[in-house]
Amino acid sequence: LKTVAIFARSSKINSLCNQPSDFQAVMGSVFDAIHEEMPKYTEVHTAPTYEVRRYGPRIAAMTTYGAGGWGESKGDSQPFWTLAKYIGVFGNPENEGEKIPMTAPVLVSAPGSEKIPMTAPVLVEASPAKTHKMMFILPASIYSSIEQVPKPTNPAVEIVQLPEQLQAVRTFSGNFKADKARSELTILLEDLQKEGWTPIEAADGSGVQWQAAGYNSPFVLPCLKRNEILVNVHPRSS
Repeated sequence: LKTVAIFARSSKINSLCNQPSDFQAVMGSVFDAIHEEMPKYTEVHTAPTYEVRRYGPRIAAMTTYGAGGWGESKGDSQPFWTLAKYIGVFGNPENEGEKIPMTAPVLVSAPGSEKIPMTAPVLVEASPAKTHKMMFILPASIYSSIEQVPKPTNPAVEIVQLPEQLQAVRTFSGNFKADKARSELTILLEDLQKEGWTPIEAADGSGVQWQAAGYNSPFVLPCLKRNEILVNVHPRSS
């Protein structure tokens, strides 16, 4: 990571962002190949700007953002460090068992009270009582049930079972930021509406169920990063 950080500060390496996409892909494999375990899914539908995937049940370590949620610069990094300490990235893990391998991606889940219309503009109303959550998906190759997962010693970390989900996914590059994610979400929702996919609403009916996923280290050049917007959808009638 130290080497990448040094190179990233040079204008020569930053100019890679302006190179053709196939050249970027090669350099991406040099600077930040993704070796972590990733959740398995079945591809249900492919479109030019998105795809629909069916994910099986997953187990995640979860923590919440502070008041204001994702995008509040003062507290944006705290959830990541809380979960990283739980799995043991910085030494002894903050759990009652063992170090846990890092997986990809890191997920940010929006609160149900976050109002996202089906067309632009995107309006956000996060509240202290119902804020964003960050999740590390735990490796399915090691843990097949919550009972097997090491218990957190930090009460801010919760182990949760995610159900099977049908999700429309839009991929984008750049830094993993809340404003960029919401912009990409708007585009995805417009495409889904045009092609007959219906997003699943939050339990209180105030917005759609969506997540943002980040796959890369902060040190990676923005143009080489892989991010995704995931929207829960109903099966489409054939």
